[in-house]
Amino acid sequence: MPLLPPSPVTVSCYRSMSAEPGTAPLIEALLTRGDRVLLPRIDGSRLQWVAVTHITDYARGPLGIKEPVGPALPDQPAPLAGADILFLPALSVDRAGRRLGQGGGYYDKVLAGMPLHSAGGPLRVAVLFDGEFVDVVPFEDHDCSVDIVLMPGRVEYIAPASPSD
Repeated sequence: MPLLPPSPVTVSCYRSMSAEPGTAPLIEALLTRGDRVLLPRIDGSRLQWVAVTHITDYARGPLGIKEPVGPALPDQPAPLAGADILFLPALSVDRAGRRLGQGGGYYDKVLAGMPLHSAGGPLRVAVLFDGEFVDVVPFEDHDCSVDIVLMPGRVEYIAPASPSD
C-alpha cells in the first residue's frame, strides 16, 4: 500500500530538530510532487500554519527550529481541517499507535477536535527513528494517536482499535 495518494494533496509536516529524523527531504519531495504543504510555527502556546513553497523564507522560532515566515492560515476554519495527511513529530510511538510527544502539547491541541482517519479525518503519520517504535508508551486521555509510523528502515501500519477498546 503506498503511503502517499496521487497528487495533489494537502499535507501538514514540520521542520525537524537535530535529534529527529530529517524532514527536509520529505518536504522537498512533497513540494516537487505538487502537494500543498503546511508547516507550523509557534505562536505563544499554540501552532499557526503557513502554506510553504520552494521559496519560503524561514526564521528561528522559540525552540530553535526554523519556522516559515509569511502569513498564517486563518484559524477558522481550522487550518488542518482539509488536510489529507499529517506528518507528526514524536519521541516514541507504541504498537497501538499511541504517540509520545515532546511535552509541549502543541500537536495534541491541534488534533483534539479533529476526527480520526477511520472517521474521515486525515491520515496521521509519526516520523521516528527505528528504535523509537516500542511496545508501550505512557498515554493520557488528551494524547492523540497515529495511523502510521514512518521510520528510515520501515513503515508500520497501525491496526484501528476495535469498538470495544
